[in-house]
Amino acid sequence: MEPRDFKDFVYGHFAKISKALSSPRRFEILDYLSHAPKTVETLAKETSMSVANTSQHLQSLLEAKLVKFTKDKNFVYYSLADDKVVEALRAVRNLAETRSPDIEYQRKEYIERNDKVKVVQLESMLQELQNGEAVLIDVRPEEEYDTRHISGAMSIPLHNLESHISSLPRNKKIIAYCRGPYCLFATQAVEVLNSFGFEAYRIEEGVNELKHSEYIH
Repeated sequence: MEPRDFKDFVYGHFAKISKALSSPRRFEILDYLSHAPKTVETLAKETSMSVANTSQHLQSLLEAKLVKFTKDKNFVYYSLADDKVVEALRAVRNLAETRSPDIEYQRKEYIERNDKVKVVQLESMLQELQNGEAVLIDVRPEEEYDTRHISGAMSIPLHNLESHISSLPRNKKIIAYCRGPYCLFATQAVEVLNSFGFEAYRIEEGVNELKHSEYIH
């Protein structure tokens, strides 16, 4: 192999990954799959796309070997190829945050409602949980909780939250988490809890931010 051929071969494979990540919707799909395997129908609903368009994006991700699939009876479940994909997603996100300060501004405005939604730091949350001063709830879909969750968290998906209000203690803080700093579920959960008179907070971290820590079950 000539030097130019070698360079074209290597950088061509690098570019294949970059091309697969060039679509915002494909990046979003990978983010959702980092929490649990999902069917094309579930991904279509979560990304507000048709099943046909979602399938096309998944095919591109399969060609780049970023995802894989398994069959279970009549369903096909897609998942990330391995943990290296999660690391790549976080690296791209961190780079984007560094290069585009507007991302943090928009996140604060949209996710934290310009500080109207209270945020508790991880270490404070862990201390309050240990002291019995707070309750932690995971407001993601149940299959994501079953795949991996923060130790000690209760699974109360956002769409079921109001029906579980009576089971939550009113003499403790209620802390919600979801898919990380760009997920709206925990914000919406805090807003619902506040409307019922609870002292509610969210944490920015999700299972991917804590993946290699002792806090993930």
